[in-house]
Amino acid sequence: METAIRWSPSATTLQQRFLVADVNGRSFTHCRVDSYDGKDLRFKNISTLHKVPAFRAFDWSPHDEAIVAVGQWSGEATVLRIDDSSQSVSLPIKHQRLCNAVIFSTAGRLATGLERVRNDFCLNVWDISQRLSTGASPGLGSGRPYLEPIRKLASSEAITSIKFFPSQPDALVCGVKGACIRIYDIRENTGTAALQFQTSCVHNIAIDPLDENYFASAGPPKDAMIHIWDRRIGPQSSTANLALGPSHTSQYGPIVEFKKAFDNTHSKAQPSIWSLRYCKGQSGCLGALASNGDYKIFETKKEYASEPARSKEYQDTTSYRPFPAAQQIFTKRIHQVEHAFDHIKHKRAENKRIVSFDFTNLAGSKGRPCAITLRGDQTIDIYEIKGPPPALSISALSSLAISTNRDRGGAAFHDDEDLSVHVDTLFPQANPNFANSLRRIRAKSNKRGPANARQIDSSEPPSQDIDPGLDEKVHLSSREAHEALYDYHSADRKLNMQDAVNLFSIPYRRATQGYLFDCQKNVDIVAGDPWLQDLWTWIGWAKSNAENASMVAEGIDLSYVGVFGIWNNDLGTQKNARIMSKTGTGIDISTAVRALCDKLELQVSSPRETAYPKHRQLCLYSCGLGLQSQQLEETVKDLVRKGQNTKAAALAVIHDQPKLAFLALRNGSASPAHRELSLALAGFVKGTTDETWDETVRDVAKELDDPYARAILALVSYGDWHDVLAERSLPLRDRVGVALMYLDDEELTEYIGAVTEDAIEQGAIEGIVLTGLTEKSIPLLQTYACKFSDLQTPLLALSHSSPRYFTHPLIDHWRQSYRAFLNATRLFLPRVHFDVQSTKLSIPTHRQKPLIPPHPRQVSLRCNHCDQALDRNPENSPSPADPSPATSSITNHGSIFGDPRSGTVCPRCGRHMPRCVICMLWLGTADPTSKGGAAHAAGAAKKRDPLNDFVAVCRGCWHMSHGGHAEEWFRDHAVCAVPGCECRCGEVDGGIGAR
Repeated sequence: METAIRWSPSATTLQQRFLVADVNGRSFTHCRVDSYDGKDLRFKNISTLHKVPAFRAFDWSPHDEAIVAVGQWSGEATVLRIDDSSQSVSLPIKHQRLCNAVIFSTAGRLATGLERVRNDFCLNVWDISQRLSTGASPGLGSGRPYLEPIRKLASSEAITSIKFFPSQPDALVCGVKGACIRIYDIRENTGTAALQFQTSCVHNIAIDPLDENYFASAGPPKDAMIHIWDRRIGPQSSTANLALGPSHTSQYGPIVEFKKAFDNTHSKAQPSIWSLRYCKGQSGCLGALASNGDYKIFETKKEYASEPARSKEYQDTTSYRPFPAAQQIFTKRIHQVEHAFDHIKHKRAENKRIVSFDFTNLAGSKGRPCAITLRGDQTIDIYEIKGPPPALSISALSSLAISTNRDRGGAAFHDDEDLSVHVDTLFPQANPNFANSLRRIRAKSNKRGPANARQIDSSEPPSQDIDPGLDEKVHLSSREAHEALYDYHSADRKLNMQDAVNLFSIPYRRATQGYLFDCQKNVDIVAGDPWLQDLWTWIGWAKSNAENASMVAEGIDLSYVGVFGIWNNDLGTQKNARIMSKTGTGIDISTAVRALCDKLELQVSSPRETAYPKHRQLCLYSCGLGLQSQQLEETVKDLVRKGQNTKAAALAVIHDQPKLAFLALRNGSASPAHRELSLALAGFVKGTTDETWDETVRDVAKELDDPYARAILALVSYGDWHDVLAERSLPLRDRVGVALMYLDDEELTEYIGAVTEDAIEQGAIEGIVLTGLTEKSIPLLQTYACKFSDLQTPLLALSHSSPRYFTHPLIDHWRQSYRAFLNATRLFLPRVHFDVQSTKLSIPTHRQKPLIPPHPRQVSLRCNHCDQALDRNPENSPSPADPSPATSSITNHGSIFGDPRSGTVCPRCGRHMPRCVICMLWLGTADPTSKGGAAHAAGAAKKRDPLNDFVAVCRGCWHMSHGGHAEEWFRDHAVCAVPGCECRCGEVDGGIGAR
């Protein structure tokens, strides 16, 4: 450190002063601030002291701004007056060595820390209060030529840093080089530390002046580590008056640790920490400066503790408490004030970096704490700590609210308007076709950045917004292409706020469109995401097999089991749930697989010799491959009609039907490039390859770039199916199908295990064809949910098999979280559908009782008079042995429901339900078994929706009306129909008449 700056602790609003120390120039300059307009700092020199003894440490007296102390290279400490160079006090030592630290206390004492020397003390404390007289006192150097230290501590231990506690001038904390931090009470003459922390972070100790229980220390040079300590938490060896609590022998560490406070990722070398300073105006605010000019401010906060809890803690002194009267603290915010001068993105001249700083005791123009900084070119600035970022909140309905301190019409706020808060709110844009909205956002994102070279579907032409000027395309793997589909925001691609809000509402939009357990409907809802479409197509296939018991053989249910489980005979740890009968204890999965292939009449189609032909065929069936000739021909024709010629050709090639592939590339909407690909394929099949054929393959490679075309080209170019497997842009299901068809048993086992583990690790949703909806799919779907922020899809997928075949606490947690989301977004009807259908899906094949119990009835209508339920349960009907006046009157009417137009009456007391607040007729529906009730119900059903007669209740004012009347009323009104009621029923739960 060549220069340093310190702010006067006694500065006031009228008298603002600071001190500049020039180590190389051996001088001190005392300055006074004249003005500061928020940008420029104007100051004037009060006095300057030149020809100071060469020093490497200094401190400024907290009582007299004219007095400084310096620690010299020889180890001596000298006390000087800035305004009078003739007065000084020298504090010599016995053995010469470096003086590392010098510090004043608030009680007129001075402590020095020295380098280690054998058989001598390295921490000396002098009482120089009588010699530091102010004003026109006799010479500072008069009297005794030598002052003896009042305390000598730390024998043969190098002291790196010292600080006195401001409110306890008899206590100091010091760092012992490479060993520990100690707290001494200098009133004791034993020389024993009151508290000790074992650590290597012993440099640049700083004490929080607003809460002296906390202090910070830095690591050794080239180690940018910062520790924050609590002196109440640690092993004590005395009962000194340090507010330390009972002693204990165990070792405690820092309460906050910044292991890499300054990162050298964007700099040339690892910096050292030059300075740590606590703010004088805000508790827990720590500033740190690195040698490369990197300057940060760390804000910490204490953990909240209620007053009763704190009172109880202080009163409880009967038992040992390892954390006496202490509160945990956490990092609230880290301010990056200035980057290093050699930062890659923020480079500047080395002499422009900050070399020293200190916090002021005055607030800035906006009421925030300030720091004064000194740069290498001697420039002095004031930095005001920035306040918290604007408040931001996202509602359950995906509306976004941001608070801003914005100016109106470009005019700046006045001082009294700085705290005014303005709120901007953005709502998701209404779009009935949400898939088109996502396509629009993706097109905008692709237009701003590099286009994704992987076409999602060969039937879909590339977007017109994609930049055609890219000559070379990056061929992403199938998983990477799926991730890129949702990569809307990057360093070179920015989304506007409205598009971001729309993306927040994806789960909500899907839920409102009926995204649940109807697999075909889900395929339509996730249009634009072929990976999710493939997922729901596979689940739909597996669901139909499970409902028809098609996957049951030998008493074992193999529904929703993937390729990995079938090939390895692995049904998971909860395989007993798949046993249909209780007879026998052994589970022979291989036998079940063979029996299932015979039941499904699957024929072996793999050209490779294998010891497990049935396993291969069932795995191919699970992938949707291994088709018979007629099925294959129909599938290829259907794909050609859809314009997916290369996919149809690849499917035919995988099934070893090159003639069918040739026809697929030449029929339908085949392009010239498709026809050239067919010629290349024909040449490969016939084995006639020459220069013309090679040129044709190269031309096709330039024009066709979808995964299926690349797979065919990989095969015809090298003639090895391993090259097709290496084409990772090909969907995983098709690659697994190729492996099942053309790899031997050993290679296939290794390949299936490798791609399964990779899919699980990467959260590739297409890996469900391998894991199935089994226990093995949980980590895969968990990674997918974290990567894509989509909990909705994994839960809906797993609900088909859990808890029917296995249980897991994570799925239960997801289910409750999703129910809470639907309730928070007021999607009560979708939540009811989710609950009811989840219960139905949980019924095992061999049982009738659901594993998810139905939810109890949540709403019931009760009589206002007798408080009995208004249902037709015989238990609610009056007993003949207990006649009552109400019962007699009901019996005389002949029917407890009375006239069909009287609505519903109580089956016990005969009272009516309340009247509709709109039409003033009785609420409820007529009993269809009563006289005239059936005819009335039939006539009403023909005229309008039966729901129109149901009861609609406002949860705000509890007024009731017919559902149809409420719907008509709130089309034109927002306030309740009852005179004098100001409830806005139409806005409660989406409207009292909402359907």
